[in-house]
Amino acid sequence: MKTEDREKCKPKHSDKTDNMRRTCPRIMLAGTHSGVGKTTITCALLRTLQKRGRKLSAFKCGPDYIDPMFHREVLGVESGNLDSFFQSTRQLQESLLRHTEAAELAVIEGVMGYYDGIGLTTEASTAQVAEQTDTPVVLLVDCRGRSRSALAEVHGFVTYRPEGKQIRGVLLNRLPERLYEGMAEQIRAMGLRPVGYLPEQKEFMLQSRHLGLVTPKEIKGFQEQLDRLAEVLAATVDLDAIEEIAAEAGTIPMDTDVYEDAPTFCADAASDTDRREGAGSVRIALAMDAAFCFYYRENIEILEALGAQIIPFSPLTDAYLPDCDAMILPGGYPELYAGALEKNESMRYDIYRKIKEGLPTIAECGGFLYLHDTLTDADKKTYAGAGVLHAGCAYQGFQRQFGYITLTAQKDQLLARKGECLKGHEFHYFVSEQVCDAFGAEKTDRSRSWTAAYATDTLYAGFPHISFAGSPEAAGRFVTAAGEYHRKQRA
Repeated sequence: MKTEDREKCKPKHSDKTDNMRRTCPRIMLAGTHSGVGKTTITCALLRTLQKRGRKLSAFKCGPDYIDPMFHREVLGVESGNLDSFFQSTRQLQESLLRHTEAAELAVIEGVMGYYDGIGLTTEASTAQVAEQTDTPVVLLVDCRGRSRSALAEVHGFVTYRPEGKQIRGVLLNRLPERLYEGMAEQIRAMGLRPVGYLPEQKEFMLQSRHLGLVTPKEIKGFQEQLDRLAEVLAATVDLDAIEEIAAEAGTIPMDTDVYEDAPTFCADAASDTDRREGAGSVRIALAMDAAFCFYYRENIEILEALGAQIIPFSPLTDAYLPDCDAMILPGGYPELYAGALEKNESMRYDIYRKIKEGLPTIAECGGFLYLHDTLTDADKKTYAGAGVLHAGCAYQGFQRQFGYITLTAQKDQLLARKGECLKGHEFHYFVSEQVCDAFGAEKTDRSRSWTAAYATDTLYAGFPHISFAGSPEAAGRFVTAAGEYHRKQRA
């Protein structure tokens, strides 16, 4: 790995006297189950801490795209993913270090229930991330329709598995004020810290869609609603207690081999990139608008660490692609904007032409749908796509492949050589007529397998989302392909 590439991967340290160990106060909000109010309460807590003048950083456990959007776009708090399937323990720690450098406090939002992971294991669970990063946890408990029974649930979560030791506090959601002191006394008797409660807020409910919550830009008056909820939270939640629990976070080791090993995506991806002979920086166009908004911050950082310049563009509003050496069409909701995408004929044709000319391209899920001849939405309306793939795609109405997957390349192609494996995540409600057999896909718990994605030497198009942190060689191959395209176009 080149020295300059390694330097790009290293976090910068403000503590000059002790750069061997560093910690940022941090807290994880975990739920007993999905729907307990994690995103709502996380956003309200971040807003309240902002009003206290704290410099914040935020994270989301798991592969979710939408919750970090709420952190970033609504609150202006830098946010990304901590995913113990895609990232090793050292990568998780290194990501925390880099993204809390300027922060006084980090808030991590859990995924699903605290112990829910792959299959019936705790792999890739909130609990695993909490333990691997030594982050103290405040458990969110839904008290609607019950009182003392919720205490039995708290006791079970703390004692069920070793990861329960990370649970230090309890926040009671949808609890009437009159019950709180009695409940708090019982929580203290378990050796835990009650940090407050929230009464039921029927007027503040985040709407859901088939891929999760609706995006923040679609919620009218969300900022005002959030401010009102933050006022309630400030009155019923002990913010000092939360900050004191956050201060109990363990230190993160920062010795030399953490940087040799933790950002392994850089070391491994650089093996291909190093073979580029003076290609210099390459320009990768990344679709970023309301239709295409599902991307991992970590993927962008890895590409940038390998010398790529990311150029945002909008298939909705821009007439043509920017000057670029490669393109990424990420997931999102193109079906909601299919009419506008269809009307933008100049962009559709430009994308078609450039891909046919060999522009290295990754098109994941929603981006994959956009490349079809036609897209048929949930209302049975059919729209024209970019026409790169001579097939149609249509809303199916139920969830098909879902969850973490391992992809095994069936042939040499843009992102992998035959037999190589990539880590990904798949979640969609559409079906495609396109023959997709470039990879063999298998659920991580080995409960299902199928074929996935269409691929050539210059194109990856399929439903699976690829993590470059979990598939470092793919990032290197993509940047290398961009460099080769760059040289050919300028020869």
